[in-house]
Amino acid sequence: MAAPLTPEQRRAHLRAYADRMLRALTAMDAPETPDEVTKGMRTVLMIERLYARCDASETQAHRLPIASVDNQKLKNTPDEPGHWLDRDPVGELKAQIERMRAAARARTEPHPEAKPQPASVPPAEAKREPRMPKPPSRPLTPQEAALRERVLNTVAIPRPQDALLAYHDFGLIHDEDVEIIHGDRLRAFYARGETRETILKGLKQFSRADLNLLWPDLFPLDTG
Repeated sequence: MAAPLTPEQRRAHLRAYADRMLRALTAMDAPETPDEVTKGMRTVLMIERLYARCDASETQAHRLPIASVDNQKLKNTPDEPGHWLDRDPVGELKAQIERMRAAARARTEPHPEAKPQPASVPPAEAKREPRMPKPPSRPLTPQEAALRERVLNTVAIPRPQDALLAYHDFGLIHDEDVEIIHGDRLRAFYARGETRETILKGLKQFSRADLNLLWPDLFPLDTG
């Protein structure tokens, strides 16, 4: 009994079969009747689907080793090798946001045994001063300063109730922001097969609060 084929061998056989079908199809005479045209188009679609399945399977196989880093300890220093931003420009950002939110809740929520203190009522004559954005923690480049100024003067597009977060653009990220935000890390993303379009789409799905958690100097919160 023949040994079962490995995933790599299966992909190789399927791709070779698709190649033979494509060569045979291109060697045929041009279709002359509507039935021949329909039959040819169906064959082309089947060949294209077979190629697409092979490509998708191969891409997934290449990404499996990268997914194993999820079990490693993530570091918070962006200059160190193996930083979480160098692994997945979308999934790891979401994980980092959730960890930051959990830490913020732990700091603000009262202890279960502690009795909540009644909230003090401010005097009626006290005026609420407008909130000012927190100044950057480091000197910004001209491109970063321009991005921060634009964000301060941009009203985010509200996400509809029935819209998925992954398919909503809050209007805070522009095309040129990819290089400003990720900088030298883009080379690592491209080496793993990511494209500028997928990275841009991933950034656009984050709200102002999420972007502020990740890059507080570039994405200050709303003021007023």
